Amino acid sequence: MNHPTELSPKDGPDEEPEEVPEELARAFPPEEIVRPAISVLHRDPPLTAKHFFYHRKLVFAGTLTVSFGLAFLAAWKGGEVLLRVDEPVARWVAGIRTDELTQLFNDLSHLGDNIVIFSAAGLLAVWTWSRCRYLAVALVLAALFRPAMEFVLKGLVDRTRPTIEPLGTFNGPSHPSGHPLAVASLWGLFPAVVALHFRSRALWWASVVVAFTIGALVAAARVYKNAHYLTDVLASFTWAALYLAAVQGFFDRFHGTTNCKHPQHETQVGHR
Repeated sequence: MNHPTELSPKDGPDEEPEEVPEELARAFPPEEIVRPAISVLHRDPPLTAKHFFYHRKLVFAGTLTVSFGLAFLAAWKGGEVLLRVDEPVARWVAGIRTDELTQLFNDLSHLGDNIVIFSAAGLLAVWTWSRCRYLAVALVLAALFRPAMEFVLKGLVDRTRPTIEPLGTFNGPSHPSGHPLAVASLWGLFPAVVALHFRSRALWWASVVVAFTIGALVAAARVYKNAHYLTDVLASFTWAALYLAAVQGFFDRFHGTTNCKHPQHETQVGHR
């Protein structure tokens, strides 16, 4: 005698979930998840060194090639090849100096001094800590590790400083120029700080222009004073771009949403 096979719950037809009565839905709303708001501009800025290189592999390879190529040429035979460009520029600069320009570029050069960079990085870190501790740490680490990178690069290349009417006594090797590298390590992160405190894209782009302008002026000041050759300064910018990409890699690796708040402290609300 055949007995009907009992169906397990899995064998039965799919049951549609029961609709919650409207009265119960109003009495027991779904639990809300409240997260601190994150500035889209702060987390996803329009332009960074890391993202620029990530989407342009050939440019990244070219930047590496230029950086190591200039370092090699600066070290080889005392920079004999590079001097064909550097010495005419150094003579031209020495010939256009005026008292007013000398005072201006002396003042601008101090923007790349370690005491200025460390102090400014500390102040920006304090200003940033309450809203994004990851960026605050990145600011401090970028300022602190940059001298070590500069020391290693200069020690390996060991290029002699310019001797054509230098405006001062400058110690240590010449390649790459340390002041523009120091400025880039600080001001290259300044747009991220601006994006954290303000949501205006126009203001963010203005901060980018400010950062590039300060870097260019400090670089020009070092060449004007014949503290460095032109190619030393150009190399500092390529190394700075690579350095900032590495700093952002660290920032992106540890950057989270905890204590990273938009200036107006809005909330993003979702449901479980």
